[in-house]
Amino acid sequence: MRITVKGLAEFMHAGWARQRTILRDFKYPKLKDGKKKPQIVRYSEARAAIRKYHDSGNDITVLISAVEKLMSKKAEHPELDASRIDDNIRAISTYMKYFAENKFKVLQTPRPIYEHAGVEVSCSPDLYVEENGNKKLVKLDFNQHKPKDGEIDVVVKVMFEAASKAELGVKPKDVIYLDVTRLNQHNGTKLNKRLKKDIDAALETIQDMWQNIKQD
Repeated sequence: MRITVKGLAEFMHAGWARQRTILRDFKYPKLKDGKKKPQIVRYSEARAAIRKYHDSGNDITVLISAVEKLMSKKAEHPELDASRIDDNIRAISTYMKYFAENKFKVLQTPRPIYEHAGVEVSCSPDLYVEENGNKKLVKLDFNQHKPKDGEIDVVVKVMFEAASKAELGVKPKDVIYLDVTRLNQHNGTKLNKRLKKDIDAALETIQDMWQNIKQD
């Protein structure tokens, strides 16, 4: 069984009913035409544009062009999820204004996994980069809704543990959760050892609950 690191963080800070819903969505992905379809990644264009921007050596025209293309797409097809396009434009524009000076050298994205009690947690970063000789994992958050207290710590801690197992050469301070919407940056420098025990306990709970999760 497998869940995402953000799914685990939400699970750990949710009530019992919401926990079951979270696990059901992972166990039974939404179906369309009888086939499994991945859920739409709402900010896929923003993530792709930011990665391309740093990969280009911080060519600001990459971000400007991405915004222009999205605006044209919305103008030409206003019926095609305009709110999602607006969210991507907002995300790119905010990143361009406040975080574009990060001098990242983009590396090939790893796919580290954290595993405990038979549950695999996928911890792929949005960016795996090198800055001033230090390798960094970066998770980007563009959501309008602020994460609950503690969720970010879970994401950062699990990503660090997975990166350590994969020998990616990343220090706790270089596992970065970039909350673009609220202009905040978090890392794993001050996370305590107790958090890992809580994470493992949550994965053991998921293991116990999983077999009893039924498809509606």
